[in-house]
Amino acid sequence: MKKNILKYFSIATVILFVVSCSKNNSITNQPYLSYGVSGKSLLKINFASAYAGNPTVLLKVNNLAVSNLITARTPFPGGGYNTNGSNYALYLSVPLGTNSVSVVRPKVGTDVDSIVLFSTVLTMTDTMAYTLHIADTLVNSSSNLTKSLLVKNDISDLDTGYARFRFVNLMPNVPALDLYLNGMLIKSNIGYLQASDTFGVKTGINAPNYATFATPTWVIRPAGALPTSTALATYASVNALQSRQVFTVFAMGYSGATGSRLPYVSFTLDKNQ
Repeated sequence: MKKNILKYFSIATVILFVVSCSKNNSITNQPYLSYGVSGKSLLKINFASAYAGNPTVLLKVNNLAVSNLITARTPFPGGGYNTNGSNYALYLSVPLGTNSVSVVRPKVGTDVDSIVLFSTVLTMTDTMAYTLHIADTLVNSSSNLTKSLLVKNDISDLDTGYARFRFVNLMPNVPALDLYLNGMLIKSNIGYLQASDTFGVKTGINAPNYATFATPTWVIRPAGALPTSTALATYASVNALQSRQVFTVFAMGYSGATGSRLPYVSFTLDKNQ
């Protein structure tokens, strides 16, 4: 009887979680299992802009607020590892075709825009899963240095014992980056606002250089730097190399910076089952 109660409680928790993600404005938080849903595209927004003051911002799609107040290094909805988001592979379900996305500073206690930090228009004509990466959001009197990159995610099924990755460079003051896993060069010379192709990595005891690095360790360095040189950022966790999961590895922040502009190597979780 106790087992049945726990079983039904778990099911109810999942249902409650899914319902709590719903919106009433035709833009809905969907799990990646909605991949291929008729008439909709799936969109994740990775807010990776490193403001010195790290202000809270609101994300809008088609002029409708879709997020709670978030800070930098937050993929929304869902999240990833070494981020300020959750550990769910969620997407916004948005209409096919043209959609506007904006990042705003709302007036205190309202969702009325005070400052529009960034805006763009996306065209997604299929039912695939996408991530919009936003970096270097900086508005000044002479130019708008806000940058973004729209990437189509491959969240097709994987074999057991493999994970899939893509590497995106969102670090404005480094021309290009190299990505290492367990001391081995995985991707080289990925320029700012560029994305690598996808690549598979074995997991578990078959992971690269597992004998030396039982805990998967990811490192970013300036392109061409010696593998023994000081890393710009490091992340070591078993979370970031799990069987049948799909990730985007992204580098953000500023080389040489501290505080809220510290360099990071982080992960959006694009598929986790």
